[in-house]
Amino acid sequence: MDHALRPNAKDDAERRRIEAALSEAGFCLPGSVNDERSRCGKANCRCKADPAVLHGPYHHWTRKIDGKTVGRYLTDEQLERYAGWFTNAQRIRQLLTELETLSLRIAEQAEGWEPQAPPTGRRPRTDAKRSATSTKRQQAKR
Repeated sequence: MDHALRPNAKDDAERRRIEAALSEAGFCLPGSVNDERSRCGKANCRCKADPAVLHGPYHHWTRKIDGKTVGRYLTDEQLERYAGWFTNAQRIRQLLTELETLSLRIAEQAEGWEPQAPPTGRRPRTDAKRSATSTKRQQAKR
C-alpha cells in the first residue's frame, strides 16, 4: 500500500505560493525594535519638569540568543538602514506560520485527526502597542 501523502491541487498551489514568497524575502534580522524614552539623573533637566520631556526615543533592538534576550541600541540611521530587514523577518515568520497551518490541515485530513488550533507564530507588535509598552515600561521605572 502506498502511504505517500498527495495534497490536492489547491493545497499544492498554496504551498508553491508560500515557497515563492519565501524565496523573494531577502535579508532579515530577527527580534523586535522598541522605542524607549527615559529620565536622567540631573536634577534640573527637562525630563524632571512638569510636564516632563523625556530623553529619546532610543531604538532598542532585542532578540533571543541561546534562550536569553539580548539587546542593542540602534541609531536613527541604523534603524532606517535595517528597517526593511526587520520587516522581512516578520514576513518570513508569517509565511512560515501559513505553511505550518497548511501542513497541519493536510495531515489532520489525511490521518482523520481532530482539528487542532493552527500555529499562531510570533506576532509583531503594532506601533500603537510599541508606544504603549514603552510608556508603561518608563512609568514602571519611576
